[in-house]
Amino acid sequence: MAHSEKLFRKLVLENLMLHDNTTIDLAKEAITLITGANGSGKTQILDGLIICLGYIPQRAKGKGIRSLVGERDEFARVSLTLNNPIIDGRFAIQTLDQDLNNVISQKEFTITAKISKQENSVTYYLNNSRRIVQGRLVTRRDIRRIFESIGVRGDNKLAFTGEGTVDEFAANSPKRKRDVLLDVTGLKHYREEIIAAQETLKASIQEIEPLKRKYETEKKLLNLWNNTLSLLAQKKKLVYMKKKLETELSWSLVQRVEKQIEALNKERLKILKKKEEVTKKIEQKIEEIDSKTEQLTRLNDKLAFVKEKEAKKNHKLIILKTQIASDTENIQNLENELARFEEQKADLEKILRTKELSAKDRQLKEKYEVLAVKEAKLAMIQEKYTRAEKELQELQKQLVPVSVIDDYDLNGEIFTGDRLTKYEESLVNAAKRFTVSLRSQGLENDVLGPLITYLHIKEGEKTWERAVKNVIGRNLFAFLAKTDDAYRKAKSLYDKLWPRWKPPLTVYKLSNGIKQETIPLQKPPYKEIYEHAMNLVTGEPVVVNFLKRITKGLVAEDSYDPVILTKIAKDLRMNILTKSTKSYFLAQGGFGRPPMPIKTPFGWRVKTPTTNKQRFATDYYEEQKLRVTIAKLEKSLRELKISEIQTLRAISQLHKEIQSLGMPEEKLIGKIDSIADIVSLIKAKILESKMHKEKLVKNLQKLDEEFDSFATERLTLKRAIQQTQEEIEKAKIEKGVLEEKATEVVMLELTLDNQYESLLEEQKEREANALAKGERPEEIRSYTEIRDELSRIEGNLESINISDVDEEKITAQKTKVESLKQYMVEREEHITNLRADLAARLTFWNGELHETITKITKAMKLLLSGIFEKIKLKITNINNPDEAGLFIEAITKGARYRDFRELSGGEKVLAIEGLILAMHTLTDSPIHAIDEFTQRLDEKNKTLAFNIALRTQTLASENSRFVPQFILLCPDAINVDLSSNINHIVVSELKVIENEPIKNVQNTKKQ
Repeated sequence: MAHSEKLFRKLVLENLMLHDNTTIDLAKEAITLITGANGSGKTQILDGLIICLGYIPQRAKGKGIRSLVGERDEFARVSLTLNNPIIDGRFAIQTLDQDLNNVISQKEFTITAKISKQENSVTYYLNNSRRIVQGRLVTRRDIRRIFESIGVRGDNKLAFTGEGTVDEFAANSPKRKRDVLLDVTGLKHYREEIIAAQETLKASIQEIEPLKRKYETEKKLLNLWNNTLSLLAQKKKLVYMKKKLETELSWSLVQRVEKQIEALNKERLKILKKKEEVTKKIEQKIEEIDSKTEQLTRLNDKLAFVKEKEAKKNHKLIILKTQIASDTENIQNLENELARFEEQKADLEKILRTKELSAKDRQLKEKYEVLAVKEAKLAMIQEKYTRAEKELQELQKQLVPVSVIDDYDLNGEIFTGDRLTKYEESLVNAAKRFTVSLRSQGLENDVLGPLITYLHIKEGEKTWERAVKNVIGRNLFAFLAKTDDAYRKAKSLYDKLWPRWKPPLTVYKLSNGIKQETIPLQKPPYKEIYEHAMNLVTGEPVVVNFLKRITKGLVAEDSYDPVILTKIAKDLRMNILTKSTKSYFLAQGGFGRPPMPIKTPFGWRVKTPTTNKQRFATDYYEEQKLRVTIAKLEKSLRELKISEIQTLRAISQLHKEIQSLGMPEEKLIGKIDSIADIVSLIKAKILESKMHKEKLVKNLQKLDEEFDSFATERLTLKRAIQQTQEEIEKAKIEKGVLEEKATEVVMLELTLDNQYESLLEEQKEREANALAKGERPEEIRSYTEIRDELSRIEGNLESINISDVDEEKITAQKTKVESLKQYMVEREEHITNLRADLAARLTFWNGELHETITKITKAMKLLLSGIFEKIKLKITNINNPDEAGLFIEAITKGARYRDFRELSGGEKVLAIEGLILAMHTLTDSPIHAIDEFTQRLDEKNKTLAFNIALRTQTLASENSRFVPQFILLCPDAINVDLSSNINHIVVSELKVIENEPIKNVQNTKKQ
């Protein structure tokens, strides 16, 4: 249902041809009637409206838009004001362009078209502004976009009926009426396409008839020639056999030379084998000499190094002995000094005992005596603590240092992201401890492991490394025992290292069936499976093949359907892990949690300890005893530290008590106290010197042992150097003998090579002759047998007198007939397709035209009721668009339909007006315009025509979003009773003729 708002409000024309300043109120009524004499400028008003819609009027397309500018100025302006009400919460006129919406989103806005005579162009304004936003000007496309949003197009012939349309319908033939109707309704191109399709079909049918006749003629000629084909086939077979025998004969000569070459090659192979053996022995001797020479260099370097170290150790030995002698002398001096001060102290104490002391001095004396005892105790505790601490340090060095166990033999850090899981950490630690223990037992060559050390990801497969490691899992840290004895020893060592709790470590026994070369697993025939996990790994063949036997896992991309991957896993009975390691499909037919992540890189190695201090207690019980001893020492140290603290507190308390008593009255007491302090200091220095001396003595003992070992090593190296020199001389003599033997073999080889080259040249020559005749047969008979059969074939060929050219003609004729047949089939298919296409187009044309005629007829009946009893449109020859015609029939008097030609002049015009207005109801446009509305009608029929217009407006309003507005142009409406719903505007012809401003527009409305 239409809303009550009229969108088109006002049209203003300034200097547009005859219009100096004309204003048309379009919103006063739904129908605006503009009358005026011919030449008064009525049609120019319609032209101005079309320009404001963003289109060029028909009259301006030939002369140029500048032809619309009046004489009073170089510019003409046309302004169209539109209402833009808010309907259902949004503005009625709204485009998909937000910037454009920001300009027109108001209750009313104005579109102005400025026409320049000089530039022959139109410039558009919105609300008197050229800009939509900064940097963007209003264009004709923007204006069209505004009106297209409400279904208005200036080129829509169903909404804008130009002058002469009534005459075209009235005067022309049914075919011309048909053309006008098709042009107005937009169905014209359908008719043109059907006519073009009919012409194409006709031409194709005419083209195929001569082809059929030619095909029959050529086919008869082919049948005549086919009778000779059997004879040609027999000759062709004999020629083929002759050529084949000639080829075989040539290759038999090649075969004879090949046998001679084969025999010669056997001799050459023997010589080459002998030469290879001699050369290999010479190379071995050279390698032996080079190796011994390098060994001799290393021994000399090592001897020089041992001598250098021996000299350095001797120098250190002298320094240590000097330091020990110095410490001994220092201790003796300190002990002499101590005896002197103790003697002085004893003499003073003896004198003090003979004197009568005061109570205060007696207390001080007692305190000093107790203090001396405490200080002696403190010195003893500190000495015990120092010795126990040294002993503890020595014992701790015998345990496996954590820093060594956590070392990695790799460049940089082993891990570059997340930390290891506790599961993997337990595997790594167990593998490291087991590896160190195997090396200490000398089993590193008999037990391979951990297996990750021998593996690497293949080149180009780096992105799959994480998934592959997770599939292999804990077996990366497994070990592989080569022999039964090594397996037993590994089991015993495993039980000793972990007698109670067992780590998740596996030791496998290597079977005899494991091959030394790497054999890839066959890839499953599924595009979803990338590869077997173990096929992406390279490394030690024994390790790789063993893991292929025990690791059954596949890898795939994450993008595939889980249902498909589950089915594949079940069919292959293998688990599938995706590349991201986040999805795991089980062989049992389901999915589950992916394997635990393994972050240790391929190629990881456990580093062997390199210093003597890093000794390992690999026996579990020895280690436990060592730890118990360490625990006892640590407890003893804690107890000594507590005693030291308690003694220090007691000494501190005694000092406070002595200070509180003040200075002694007897001076001997203070002197004795001073001597006691000196004695304590000397004792501390003596203790320190003795400890330093003990340390030096231990170092001296160690150096003595090392110095003795250097002498032994030096003698051993000298004997090894002498032996190596003798071995080098012996190898050089043996090398000379082998070189003489190699020279003899080379001479013999040259002789055989010359013979071989000669035979090879002969073979190439005969092969070239044979290849010129044909490829080598799979079987070659004897020369005599081939020669006899060839003679028989040549005799048979001489008896057949038919040339090859006849056969060529038959082949060409057969090709020609087949080509004609194929072409005819293709043309028949083409014609069938053309007929189907034409039928489809006719069906569509029939439906569209019939639907349009039905809608127009229905509207005409409603509009012309009361004028005609019945009226209808009829299309003849609807299936022949070229001959189709449009007929208008009506019943005016009686019961018979009368043809359009039988109607009176007024009836004809009213029927045409009804047809035009009916076509206007086919489009949902809020604006309609009809020029020459009442052309050739008398006063009575003009009244009827205006009533038809009112009905049209009402009918168009039924399914329209807005009130449809009609602009009707006609010469006059004199003596016509116009409805109050029609706004009648009369353009003054007099002022137009005088070229004066058309400002006075007479508005008349007859009640």
